[in-house]
Amino acid sequence: MNRNAAVMDIKTDYVSVNHDAFDPLTTIEHLRHCRHRCGRQEVTFSWRRSIRPGSDRMILDLEIRTPRAGGWLPSKLTLLVDGQRHDLRYWPSSTSTYRRGNHHEIGLMFIEPAQAMLRMLCEAKTLKLKLHSAVCNEDILLPDAFCAQLQLQAQQFYNNTFDADAYTTSVAGVSAHTADTTFADNIARREARYKKLCSDRLIYGVLWVCVLGAIYLGDSWGEGVFSQRTHNLLIAAGWLGALSWLLPHLQILYIDHQKNQECPRCHQRTIKRVDYHEAVYQVRSEERIVIDRLTGGRKSRQVTVTDHEVTQTFECTACRHAWSRRHIARGL
Repeated sequence: MNRNAAVMDIKTDYVSVNHDAFDPLTTIEHLRHCRHRCGRQEVTFSWRRSIRPGSDRMILDLEIRTPRAGGWLPSKLTLLVDGQRHDLRYWPSSTSTYRRGNHHEIGLMFIEPAQAMLRMLCEAKTLKLKLHSAVCNEDILLPDAFCAQLQLQAQQFYNNTFDADAYTTSVAGVSAHTADTTFADNIARREARYKKLCSDRLIYGVLWVCVLGAIYLGDSWGEGVFSQRTHNLLIAAGWLGALSWLLPHLQILYIDHQKNQECPRCHQRTIKRVDYHEAVYQVRSEERIVIDRLTGGRKSRQVTVTDHEVTQTFECTACRHAWSRRHIARGL
């Protein structure tokens, strides 16, 4: 009973099982994907098993993103398993879209025989992958770290799909969902701490202003309102209030710096700037102190200053979320 319960826990952590009541179809999918980026081209692999009456197929899904529509699309995937070559033909699907300047397509590759081929991949001592393109003479050699990650996910998929006693080390320790949950908890704790720091900064700022106001009023009303000792205590309280305000303020600035380097949706540090635009915001005149070249003295002069509205567009390479940031760049 305990062993079956442990297997069910692993299933909910690594794979999802969907049953279609209208069509006798059972689909098992791995919850994690392997993504590789080569320039502006991106490929994503994921494991899937499709079970029908009289049919059991193992599928390796492939999602492609490329800036050249129809220019680079794979024709096959070559696997070098312990020096033995295997070619998997790529079958494109009809879901090809073009958005945000990139061409997206989802295809698949059948692994046959399913269980034997998957087990061979799981037990491979050396595994190398290469994507071939039939349209243009461009191949993508996937790095060793990517191949190791894909093999690890194949072992997890085999453990949760075919044999729960196989490759137990691949599902030992912290599971995928537990890690995501821990990451989400850390983000939630950081947001709660951020709100508390903002409240503390406001409270200490109000106290600091009150202490400074008391010192100013005491000095304005003359001596005798506060004794010298009380006056010194108020000054010390003012410095302490300034320090108490400064500490949460510095922590808030540090958290803001972290947020600027993260995706606002998934909070991963996988962002890149994809667009930069400047537009004239306003032209104004201001008075500045300049140095006269003849006399060497300082003098006031009216100068014309142009402010620009800067718009930066960012994109997350993990979840593909795009967003923009705007600010006013003051002219010099």
